[in-house]
Amino acid sequence: MSYDIKCPYCDRDLDIDHDDGYGYEDGPTYQQECHWCDKNFTFTTSISYNYDVQKADCLNGGNHDWHPTISYPKEFTKMRCKMCDEERKPTSDELVLIVQSQIK
Repeated sequence: MSYDIKCPYCDRDLDIDHDDGYGYEDGPTYQQECHWCDKNFTFTTSISYNYDVQKADCLNGGNHDWHPTISYPKEFTKMRCKMCDEERKPTSDELVLIVQSQIK
């Protein structure tokens, strides 16, 4: 199990108490009590961004990798490219296959 922090007093693993959204804003100083040693401490929140990158050959002259979205009713299904997330309406032939796949 992963915890948010270690108590600065007793070094035990803790989760930040985010009841009602407390402690999520970047900047202010927040207070919390350690449920292990009963001491109060302060913390600040900093937000960082991580990026996952993937090839998208369809954006470079390759073909899109179209797959149907999961929709109900099936008539609202869109086709979504697995590489770039572009969406389009299914062709009538694709829609027939989508509806038939749900009957089986």
